[in-house]
Amino acid sequence: MKLVSKILKRIQVIFNRVFRLLLLLYPRLSNASLLKIIKRLRYFFLIILVAVTQVAIFGTAPNQKVVAQTSGVCPVGTVPTLVNWQPAVGVDEISAQNLNAGGVGVRLSFAESIPGQVIESNLVEFRNEIYGTRIDNEVYGGLPGPNLKFHIGIGKNPAPVGSSATLTINFDRPVTLASPLTILDVDRDGARDLGFTFQDRVTVNAFNGASPVDVTLQSLGTTTRVTGNTVVGINENSFPNRPDGNVSVRPAGQVTSIQLIYEPGTEFGPPRQDETIGLARINICAPSINGSIGDTVFNDRNGNGIQDQGERGIANATLILRGADGQEISRTTTNSSGIYGFTGLPLASYTVEALRPNDDFRPTTNTTLAVELTQANPIRLDIDFGFRSTAVGAADTPNIRLIKRITNATRNGQSITGTNFNTFVPDPNNDNDDTLPTPERFQGVPNLETPVQSGDEIEYTVYFLTEGNENITNVRFCDLVPNGTTFTNNSIGISGAGTDADGGRYLTPLAPLETFTNICPGSNNNGAVIANLGSIPGGRFGFVRFRVTIN
Repeated sequence: MKLVSKILKRIQVIFNRVFRLLLLLYPRLSNASLLKIIKRLRYFFLIILVAVTQVAIFGTAPNQKVVAQTSGVCPVGTVPTLVNWQPAVGVDEISAQNLNAGGVGVRLSFAESIPGQVIESNLVEFRNEIYGTRIDNEVYGGLPGPNLKFHIGIGKNPAPVGSSATLTINFDRPVTLASPLTILDVDRDGARDLGFTFQDRVTVNAFNGASPVDVTLQSLGTTTRVTGNTVVGINENSFPNRPDGNVSVRPAGQVTSIQLIYEPGTEFGPPRQDETIGLARINICAPSINGSIGDTVFNDRNGNGIQDQGERGIANATLILRGADGQEISRTTTNSSGIYGFTGLPLASYTVEALRPNDDFRPTTNTTLAVELTQANPIRLDIDFGFRSTAVGAADTPNIRLIKRITNATRNGQSITGTNFNTFVPDPNNDNDDTLPTPERFQGVPNLETPVQSGDEIEYTVYFLTEGNENITNVRFCDLVPNGTTFTNNSIGISGAGTDADGGRYLTPLAPLETFTNICPGSNNNGAVIANLGSIPGGRFGFVRFRVTIN
């Protein structure tokens, strides 16, 4: 570590000498041009600094207190639990997150002493860098993300002296911090900020209800000075992958809120308001009872409210967990298999709501289910939600998609090789299933490329998928037997039809088509397969299948 420190000091000396040399050689150089040169050198030295400081940041030196937050001690019955916030941009998106850690609700809020004049909420670009208040996954203060970056805006310069911005962390019940709160990157300007004066000044207050709670601040690096509950930047600002400006905050007892009040410091001159401080993830002591709620959101293709074999889970469906008072505790999304879960919950009464995945689905089960976690039953992994696809582009209007595939070919009772009938092969003349999700696509081939012989048997499957939010009634089916083939007796198979359907039948050549006259696509000169499929609900998948023999 001493060697790394020497290298860093030497690089800084070289940088300062180069800067002074530029001023001597180019006294008439404009500030803008000089800044461009300095910026290029800045990135050159950044590469060097990153290269030589990796061991310092991510190494295993036993005495480096900046490598990780110091663990605290949780009371009996609680366990350390991270508040897992999500990446977000702007104070509105961050404030809207209903965070939860083991059943403890957490909210973040922001305030300005002069509304609209202090906090930079949206992302802005300045000198080829992106600034703005946000939560992202980048390394900041030497710690891996997600970290919160609280930005005092570029567009707000110059800052009125005495202006301030406040970040408040609110808990819905008194909590003990499992490890100190870590403020990131508190510092002041340096050689890289030519022509600007910046200084971070952060005051920390904590409360349990209306009662103040004492806090102890400790510098974790070399660029800050702590006085009471206030920390200020006193040395050169550091790069984001360095922990030089980090500060720990340890409350003396349980808290319900913690305030970080940011002010531009005046110790080094009139301030310019263009700085960022950060906040690492919060670690609290949450109830240790390991209650769990979850299971699956699935595509209920037959609409019976039960996940049957072949009915796959729906990915990225949103679930909301609420307490007995109806307040949202947490929300999550299903994984690629449609599975979700809420864990680390105390024993209590809850409800789980499943949001409609998109406009092409409608529920086949209740979308809100009550769940009771008790001492005898602290785990409920049976909370399923079913939705039936009402198809692409027709969420309300009843409709039916049809497509015909060759799904098998046999010779002397054995499958003819050379064709895979178990995959989806698009038909260039029909796009009825091209836009469907992969599990819904109709398998088979539109044409059989393998040469066939007299006596070979071909299996045809006519798939259907109903669309819309209403039943499609009196569905009738007709398909003419292809010329050059003969219908194979007793080969009709039907799946997915309504309860009032029949089993289908074969009409011999030239037989009257009866009520199917306007349904069959031509004359019945080689026979026809007909069926009454009855009343079929929207989102139902099924097929009519039959075989013919090559003449």
